Amino acid sequence: MSNRLSWLSGALVAATLILTAGASAAEPVPAAGRKVVLDLAGDRFQWKIVEAPVAAPGPHQVLMRVRAVALNRGDVEVLDPKFGAKAGLVVASDAAGEIVAVGSEVRDFRVGERVNTLYFRNWTDGPPSGEKLAATHGATVDGVLADYLVLDDTAITAMPNGLSFEEAATLPTAGLTAWMAVNGHRALRAGDVVVVQGTGGVSTLALQLATALGGRVIATSSSDGKLARARALGAEGGINYRTTPAWSARVLELTGGHGADVVVDVVGKAALPESLQSLAYGGTLSLVGGLTGFDGQVPAIQLLLKTARVQGICVGSRADYRRMAEFIGQREFHPAIDRVFPLEEYAAALAHMESGDFVGKIVLTL
Repeated sequence: MSNRLSWLSGALVAATLILTAGASAAEPVPAAGRKVVLDLAGDRFQWKIVEAPVAAPGPHQVLMRVRAVALNRGDVEVLDPKFGAKAGLVVASDAAGEIVAVGSEVRDFRVGERVNTLYFRNWTDGPPSGEKLAATHGATVDGVLADYLVLDDTAITAMPNGLSFEEAATLPTAGLTAWMAVNGHRALRAGDVVVVQGTGGVSTLALQLATALGGRVIATSSSDGKLARARALGAEGGINYRTTPAWSARVLELTGGHGADVVVDVVGKAALPESLQSLAYGGTLSLVGGLTGFDGQVPAIQLLLKTARVQGICVGSRADYRRMAEFIGQREFHPAIDRVFPLEEYAAALAHMESGDFVGKIVLTL
């Protein structure tokens, strides 16, 4: 009984702090909650669950109760100290939950609203800039894997209608990257051919979004089993790049010589020659990742002869997210989730991410 009384006392204290900070709160919140931080162990970081006080939001901030967090490749990469992360940094960038308190100057969000965090803390609209891209959750500033988060009101946006917390958590980085790669800079037309490489989070969401937009999707993978799953998600064709290394010829064959109107390239250096050769006249190569390196060559002659273009994709702004969310909310759209783990099994979730043996997204629930 004494432990329960202690918890209730802490909850009332936390609620009082929130209200006296000039915020409105939906309900009392505990005085402390869990968060996951980087902990240096030898020559590599690891994740560590710690307890921390639940802070009160400032005038332009909200307090968010986190319900689900999706993993990205960056959550594994940041474990290598060469990426520049610091011990104590809260990990991850993509969360979904609800607002439990708002600061006195917050006008665009309300208590009880279901929201997503955003990859960039300050990129609300317009073209990117060094300043807008400087603060990235889970990389250069604290991330989102915690029971409760205090966030600037520029760092969140409303969840799409019709999605669970787990589904919505897949969207801030992988979903928005996929949207911008497929449709963000040139509207995808019905019947356009889209090639997606692999079956990870970005690629699978690009497949789903392109299909929902009326595109014809061709997926590449080294696994026939994964290609079967890609077809079940809407891919019209699949190419095993291990058995068909010159896969651009197969793209042309499958499209009657037309080629790909959009290629979503997550592989980088090793795939660039085939990506370029598979492009249709006027096609677009969206460079999203560099699994095999970022220093590949892009022969200008191929772009000139096909009047094609190459574009770099670095997620997107909150305004871009809202356009994607509006599209998703108008359709029966459900992001593909490979597995859901409870927070306590984060080590298994990270190992699953590192294995590469998944289709879609990996999600933690809190």
